[in-house]
Amino acid sequence: MTSQIVKRQNNFGFLPNSSDAPILCSGCGTRTQLYAMDSMRFSYSDILLATNEFSENNLLGEGGYGHVYKGVLRDGQQIAANVRKEESGQGFTEFQSEVYVLSFAKHKNIVMLLGHCCKERKNILVYEYICNKSLHWHLYDKNAAVLNWHQRYAIAIGTAKGLRFLHEECRGSPIIHRDMRPSNILLTHDFVPMLGDFGLAKWKTGDSDGHTRILGTLGYLAPEYAEEGIISVRTDVFAYGVVLLQLISGRKLVDSKNPDRQRPLRQWAEPLIEKLTLHELIDPRLGESYDTYELYLMAKAAYYCVQRDPVRRPTMAEVVLLLEGEKDHFMSL
Repeated sequence: MTSQIVKRQNNFGFLPNSSDAPILCSGCGTRTQLYAMDSMRFSYSDILLATNEFSENNLLGEGGYGHVYKGVLRDGQQIAANVRKEESGQGFTEFQSEVYVLSFAKHKNIVMLLGHCCKERKNILVYEYICNKSLHWHLYDKNAAVLNWHQRYAIAIGTAKGLRFLHEECRGSPIIHRDMRPSNILLTHDFVPMLGDFGLAKWKTGDSDGHTRILGTLGYLAPEYAEEGIISVRTDVFAYGVVLLQLISGRKLVDSKNPDRQRPLRQWAEPLIEKLTLHELIDPRLGESYDTYELYLMAKAAYYCVQRDPVRRPTMAEVVLLLEGEKDHFMSL
């Protein structure tokens, strides 16, 4: 049982009971487990009980790889159970490899994998539950309050730090996310961003870029990946640049319902940044309530991240330095 597993882990000091766990979000009081040395193996009955047998009321969302359900373990820990579709084509070996990769992704801006479960043809990843929906919801849902500039800037930096960790600080080898987009950036009520949905994540192997089957979301795919299947950490950098443009402008990639916004986001934004007419780039819902220097830094970072030539894109470490105003000289518009 889960409670027994947690108790056994406690003897080694890995996982506290949920009531003793640190606060993940001060806004709603959600707690999360401390970093575990290894992800736990949950029984199928544990997950069934936690999610009320995968109740529709607990369904958080559906993606290309499966359904995600909210749940509560016996010890009170809230979880998000990602139940992979049987038709996704992901075999047991691939699933175990994904669990292994994710076990290294421990960072404050990355959704933590708590454990996994295998039941016949069902593969389930168990993540900590992140309480305040996705960046996509906050940018585009009609029921969402408009993100203020401070929140957007903090989300940009936090997301960059999460990617920097995956690319440059993760023990073992760089991890390429491959599906960086607002839907996969989850938020707490404190608006701390956390990278999630690692269904396409993979290790970077060797010193050279790899060729792989093209997966991901159109509009965020770097040209070399979409056209030739060449993948590297710079493909994530490109997608991150597109996300920055969305944070700044509040625009979708293409807005078919708005005749004034049918031009693809990147094509619309790049000339404005080159001319430094950044007031035309800003989300009109913000009015004049934004920091012009921070806007300049975000726009500049976005511009270089979405360069067609991957060699001209910065690393995520350089992006963080630029956004924090510590490396403004390394590139000039």
